[in-house]
Amino acid sequence: MTISDAAAVGVPAAALRADVEAIVALEHTIRAAQAEQLRLIERAHGYAHAVEGVHDGSSSAEREFATRAFVAELATALVVPEAAAGGMVGDAGVARRHPATLEALACGSVGLAQARSIFDALIGLPAAAAAALETAALEHAPQQTNAALRRRLRSLRERLHPEPLDTRHRAATAERRVVLEPAPDGMAWLSLYLQAERAHAIRHRLDTMAVAAAEDPRTHGQRVLDAAADLLLAGSRTDRDGRPIAGDAAIVPRVLVTVPVLTLLGHTDEPAELDGFGPADADTARRLAAHAPSFQRILTHPETGAYLSYGRTSYRVPADLAGYLRVRDGGCRFPGCGRRATGCDLDHTLDWSPSGRTDHDNLAHLCRKHHRLKHETRWRMTQQPGGIIRWTSPAGHHHTTTPENPFLERPIHRAPAESDRRMPRPDRGRDRTDGRPAQSCARAGPPITAGRPGSGLSSAPEWAPRDRRSCSP
Repeated sequence: MTISDAAAVGVPAAALRADVEAIVALEHTIRAAQAEQLRLIERAHGYAHAVEGVHDGSSSAEREFATRAFVAELATALVVPEAAAGGMVGDAGVARRHPATLEALACGSVGLAQARSIFDALIGLPAAAAAALETAALEHAPQQTNAALRRRLRSLRERLHPEPLDTRHRAATAERRVVLEPAPDGMAWLSLYLQAERAHAIRHRLDTMAVAAAEDPRTHGQRVLDAAADLLLAGSRTDRDGRPIAGDAAIVPRVLVTVPVLTLLGHTDEPAELDGFGPADADTARRLAAHAPSFQRILTHPETGAYLSYGRTSYRVPADLAGYLRVRDGGCRFPGCGRRATGCDLDHTLDWSPSGRTDHDNLAHLCRKHHRLKHETRWRMTQQPGGIIRWTSPAGHHHTTTPENPFLERPIHRAPAESDRRMPRPDRGRDRTDGRPAQSCARAGPPITAGRPGSGLSSAPEWAPRDRRSCSP
């Protein structure tokens, strides 16, 4: 690029950067205004109760009607539905009880949607657990989209909730039901409230069924819906001519579940992790694992397990390395993208064709849209230790994304004994250097894919997630 070309690019790039910075500043102003609006709504709510004559001795019914009157006042003043106004009043009340989140909104470090997600996660938690969850949420929220934050909050909430997950899961299972809600234009929503593992299995089966047929003008979403409707109405799926489709009975749902090995063996009740959703109770994890035809180890110490690097010998990413990366990344590594890794491409950060290697630190998951964005625009990415990816935008802004399940190498401090050097021991990884039993994680194979990075059942891992309690040192 010549000096004149660089100057030609530099002028619009500087203007783009200035406009993006102005947009960010305006967003912070909007967030500050939203925080102030919540404060004013809560104060006005108090005035509305005073106008309605509510006092300390008033009944719950009198308080409720005073609140209803205020919601109607707010809805008519803003010309919004009462449901929306009621949500604002609810947000204002929760914000008063959690001033740290409200202050983060006022400072612009979190958006209103993120604040609402935090408020939702705090419902039902005791004060100490709620305070710990709020602190952890506000630490991560500025770097995460609302969807990513909600996923993290689900896991954090399960860790901090004093009531065991299996107890709450049994109570929630008793509430399973089908919900029908009317919608405009002659449509309706049909919802199923059921166990998460069943919901994921149903969705995967429908996705598998919805393979595009020749000359089928329907979108994938339409084919998924039509398959579900056919199965519910007729008990079997039909083609465009109304004939049952052969082979549907052979489709086996595939559910990705991360199971701590000690949970699998019944020694602990540490929650498992249902891919794309969050924690699953220990009984559910053991039941799903019992029906898995196999277990697959996808990451161990480099001397005994899957390879993390294939160098220049292979462009195609081998299955064990791909499995490790799928668990490490969790989803597309572009800032703010929520697509899960199973629907993404594995991209060489430094292109393989000139000199890039097929290594764990030169590969990352990108959805097709962001994969093309990287190659077709001035968005650039570099990898840093620990799976951290640094993006540079066309305007020169820097964004950092961290893997969903980062892994840290744990050095071995104990020198090998003479007997270790003479003869390999099959149970070498049974005990760690600190004398405690080693933990590892496995993921059940199809219909549940096995192999949580760490180890199989027979050897201790030399790699472990940073902040997964089930595998922490």
